[in-house]
Amino acid sequence: MTDVEHDPDTERYAYSPKALARLVLSYELRELADRAAGGVPTGSDDYAEPGEEVADALALVHQAQEVLTRAVLFERARHTSWEAIAEQLDMKKQSAHERYREAEQEWKDALHEPFNPIPPGARFPYEYLRLHEAAYEPIKAGRDLDEWAQEHGKGEHAVTGGLPTLSLLDEMGQLLDGLNYLYRDMHKRPAPGARLRLTERKAALLDRIAIEEGRPEAAAQAEEARALAAQLRAEIEGTA
Repeated sequence: MTDVEHDPDTERYAYSPKALARLVLSYELRELADRAAGGVPTGSDDYAEPGEEVADALALVHQAQEVLTRAVLFERARHTSWEAIAEQLDMKKQSAHERYREAEQEWKDALHEPFNPIPPGARFPYEYLRLHEAAYEPIKAGRDLDEWAQEHGKGEHAVTGGLPTLSLLDEMGQLLDGLNYLYRDMHKRPAPGARLRLTERKAALLDRIAIEEGRPEAAAQAEEARALAAQLRAEIEGTA
């Protein structure tokens, strides 16, 4: 990851998809650990309703299934093959792919479109955030997870210290994925705001390429991207 001002709408772009997937996995593992630990004490056993322990154990199973799904998504983000994943799940490649492909696609789509549209007549509370909260606010999630890990004797920065940095290749991949998502429907004009954000990210990436790789042509392309961004912003403000 790179240093970035705390802004939930944009801060995830400073993290690679692999880093975001790992943060989410760590978040769900913490939830599972805390929930399991809550069932260890026996002091309230005499006051439990019939079947309550079974219900609590079933909730743990469901939480563990969420952890498993997030582990698969993390493995896919680090380019692990379906064959390798299927082997660990003791199933065929096709079965593993069929079981988790919707979750993987939803994860990828939510990275580009993190909010659910609010349908007409929706009643609150409404599940507005589509992207997992740890991926939407990775700075806060990383800080909270580091604190949790330190409290449990794992040392300082036990979570964020091992996250992969955002390489140029990662950032280029993010931008290309964003463009592909933006223009996924050739019969639909892309949202101006989304196009503006991608253009601004393109300019920042080109600046980084110009500095880190010493390519003056990238600096010129960055200026062109900023000019387009200014034009898009003027168009948006003119229709507001």
